[in-house]
Amino acid sequence: MTRARRAWTVPEPDVPAQLERVEAVDIDVDATRVSLAGAAVPALTEAQLENSDLSRIRANGAQWELVTLADCLLDGADLATLVWRGGSAMRCSLREVRMTGALLDGVRLRSVLLEGVQATLTSWHRAELRGVVLRGCDLSEATFVDTVMEEVLLEDCVLSGAQLAGLRCRDVQLRGCRLDGVDGVAGLRGARVSEDDAVALLPALARELGIIIGR
Repeated sequence: MTRARRAWTVPEPDVPAQLERVEAVDIDVDATRVSLAGAAVPALTEAQLENSDLSRIRANGAQWELVTLADCLLDGADLATLVWRGGSAMRCSLREVRMTGALLDGVRLRSVLLEGVQATLTSWHRAELRGVVLRGCDLSEATFVDTVMEEVLLEDCVLSGAQLAGLRCRDVQLRGCRLDGVDGVAGLRGARVSEDDAVALLPALARELGIIIGR
């Protein structure tokens, strides 16, 4: 019997049309149905935002501590070199987001879409990704340390030079990804890969097993 192809989808954030416009300095510990679209968000501590629009926010170089996002739009945001420690994101969308050099430490992602994200040199430390779809993302030279991926799809992503040794995978699928130069390929144990992706992994597997390819 042919196994049905899984439909990898995540829900769109529930963000109402009518939102209250606020500035980052006005955010209380809890904020619901607010718009920070295009605002500078240099620092957040123990903030919880729900059903809100954070699209195009400028949080490059920002420090976030124990920040929780639920049903939020972050499309077009600049999160380059963001340091985010603790907290979570649930039912959020990150489309065309800049995350170059960002650090996510102990952050939990649930039912999150990352599409067209520039995430080169990102560091994922003790992060948990569950029910997440990464599509068309550039994760070149990303580092994964004690990172858990469960029910995750990576489609058309670039993982060239990524450090994968710290990954733990369960129900993870890779489709059409660039995997040249990856290190710690054993971190993909348990993941499903397409035939083309499997061929791309052969040099890394041979290198880690000490196998010399060639005459």
